[in-house]
Amino acid sequence: MSDTVSSRTKTLTESDGSEASEEPIISDRWSNNITYRQLVISSCIGILQLWWHPYVHDLSKLIPFIFLYNVFSIFIGYPMFYLELALGVVTKKGVLRCWDLAPMARGIGFAMILCSVLTALALGAVAAWCLALFVHSFHSFLPWLHCAASAMPACAARHRPLPLGSETPAQSFFFNFVLNLKRDGLEGGLGNVVWELTVYFVICWLLIYFIAVKRIYSYSKLVLFKDVMAYFVLVCFALGAARLNGATAMFRLCDWSVLANNMEIWRDAVEYSLVEMSVSQGALIMLGAYCPKERHRLRVTAMLAFVASKTSCMISAFVLGATHGALQYDYDANSTGTWKGASASLVLWEDFVARVPGSQFWSALLFFTLFVVALSSTALLVQTIMSSLTGRSMRKIRWAFLILTCVLFGIIGTMTLCSQGGLYILNFLMEWPVGRPRVLVAAMCAIVVTYVYGQSTFCEDVFFAVGEYPGVFMRVCWAVTPCFLVGIFLSGASAFHTREAVAGWALIALALLPMAIIMMFYAIFKCRVRNIVGNEK
Repeated sequence: MSDTVSSRTKTLTESDGSEASEEPIISDRWSNNITYRQLVISSCIGILQLWWHPYVHDLSKLIPFIFLYNVFSIFIGYPMFYLELALGVVTKKGVLRCWDLAPMARGIGFAMILCSVLTALALGAVAAWCLALFVHSFHSFLPWLHCAASAMPACAARHRPLPLGSETPAQSFFFNFVLNLKRDGLEGGLGNVVWELTVYFVICWLLIYFIAVKRIYSYSKLVLFKDVMAYFVLVCFALGAARLNGATAMFRLCDWSVLANNMEIWRDAVEYSLVEMSVSQGALIMLGAYCPKERHRLRVTAMLAFVASKTSCMISAFVLGATHGALQYDYDANSTGTWKGASASLVLWEDFVARVPGSQFWSALLFFTLFVVALSSTALLVQTIMSSLTGRSMRKIRWAFLILTCVLFGIIGTMTLCSQGGLYILNFLMEWPVGRPRVLVAAMCAIVVTYVYGQSTFCEDVFFAVGEYPGVFMRVCWAVTPCFLVGIFLSGASAFHTREAVAGWALIALALLPMAIIMMFYAIFKCRVRNIVGNEK
């Protein structure tokens, strides 16, 4: 193999014309591999790894789900992580322009941007929840240590029977005093705006603006502090969780038969493996585009990020599972009434800090850490959106576009996620448009690189960019997994039995629509050009 640049890479470079010769596509670079790797690794130590665990509410399914998730992380999550990072490194372009290597695939970039928008909206609300719990940690005692007399429904104190319909102190406080939650779902609308939560939500988006306005450099300064603090909290809590009574319940109660009887857990595991590795949201392509000019080991960067994602995810899942087992032990019950979805992890984190000595200190440290982690994860998504939508023509008014973006997020979130029904909206976002479109987007990325652009050509481009050739394992996964991903995505396409499912598939279709439209227009244009050339001959 010669050391000259491949002809297709030359074509991509020369297609920029005189504009590319005047100014680099992306002028910002890190000066060394350590800073670059730190930022890529940090993208896999976010709020999604510490908070979003779909099955902590059901201990019988938690261990089987974790097993499936880890298998799919190895064969799907890690190869797709490497692929997206390599796309940015090879093309040195953003989420939209990197698809110049296959013009018919430009819609993938728009689909990634839409996934980023919906994920950023959800994570902004989680940051507000964490800030609220951080502020409440400074009471004279933690307010969720005991039941409030005004709690509705009834709150059950520890070491007493848990009547049907009653709640634990942590659940009762979070639902009644943080969310002011409507108990009848979305019947009758979203309810009133919760003003205290709205204030926290606005503060979060102000801070996200100040992080993003300094561009990627301010984020790189934040991540080291965030990552060290996150691992310190996780290690300390893992040591404490191992000593809880009932901590092993998730192993004793696990039911492996769910793997054979429930296709939903397979879909959730695939989606989770992509979400936890930050795949299909464009952030990896953006980070790859900012890579250092000198050659570096892309494989090492990807592997370190994979290890960071696994360790943070597994430790937090263990702590939360142990806490849920301790709850069942306290109430001597098979079920604690823990809700499925976005509230489960935060309620269990609340309950855990209430069990350890110095609970106020650990509560403040935990929720401050989760707050910072949520801010950094959301800021990275906002930076991804900004870097994709602000070209050279908008560089001078970039700050105004960023203000408009943050204001829109704030207004939409205030009207929906900060209302009394906000929890139901957040559960809907995480269950449908945040996770499910990623499966098809990841499949299309692998198809385009492997079968449209050409896997051999792409691997050569990676070699010329970083000095390493992707291994056989990567190439096989890129070639084989698209069929599996498309099958997993289509396996849930028949679920239209509720209004929630109909609305969910509508948002998924909206996220995926750009891919279909651009491919259709490209096919029509190509056919017309062929017909014109054929008629001229």
